[in-house]
Amino acid sequence: MQEGLPFSEVELILFGSTVIILLLAGLIIFSLFIHQKRKYRYLQDKSQLKNNFDRELLRSQLEIQSQAFESISRELHDNVGTLISIAIVHLQSLEVTLQEAEKNTVRAADGLLSEAMGTLRDISKSIHPENISRLGWQDSFIAELDRICKTKLFTVAHSIEGDPIDIELDKQVIIFRIIQETLNNIVKHSNGSHIDARICFSDRHVVITIADDGRGLNRTLIELMESGSGVRNMFARAAMLPAVLTIKPGNTSGTVVELSYHEPAMELQKI
Repeated sequence: MQEGLPFSEVELILFGSTVIILLLAGLIIFSLFIHQKRKYRYLQDKSQLKNNFDRELLRSQLEIQSQAFESISRELHDNVGTLISIAIVHLQSLEVTLQEAEKNTVRAADGLLSEAMGTLRDISKSIHPENISRLGWQDSFIAELDRICKTKLFTVAHSIEGDPIDIELDKQVIIFRIIQETLNNIVKHSNGSHIDARICFSDRHVVITIADDGRGLNRTLIELMESGSGVRNMFARAAMLPAVLTIKPGNTSGTVVELSYHEPAMELQKI
């Protein structure tokens, strides 16, 4: 009968087999680690490229929008404003040759045209990018509220909490455009009489809340976004910042729009 291997040789074989298995396991784990590290680096590079692309796309869109708004503002001021001024001069020249009753009608028309000229001037200022850049989004927001208040269609209340933060100029324009669209929607669709606006600053964070006392939401957000470009553009602009935009019913009536934006520390260092 053939004798088995000595006990020491069995131990040696088992030890060698264990070492080989451990080496193979180590190589597999090391290979997985290298693979995961390369994958993580690839995802990082991909994310960085996407962020750079989004930033360049944002700047291109803002430049196009700024040029369009600037052109519209100039057209309103130079052409439409001039036509209204000429109409006012013609009415004033007619007043001399008219009877007293007719003069009152001309004066009323003159007053309406002067009011239209003032409104047109305010609109021209509110959409011109240079005014937003000069005043900043916060003062531009308050000026827009004052313009709405002058119409006497709404009473307006606004409050500011905390210390203002520095925000990149391009992003200030986006924030103001979202605010402007919100206010336009309130004026056109809310059927309300009061607007309450709040700005709350905290560290590098700002929350802008605009509420009205109108009829509120009668459709879902999806339906609103599908029915018109206004709300859709608001969410698209918020995504470009990026910021969180919410539109919800008020506690008792109306609608509440809230924009929450956090300015990254890296962006602050660039300013």
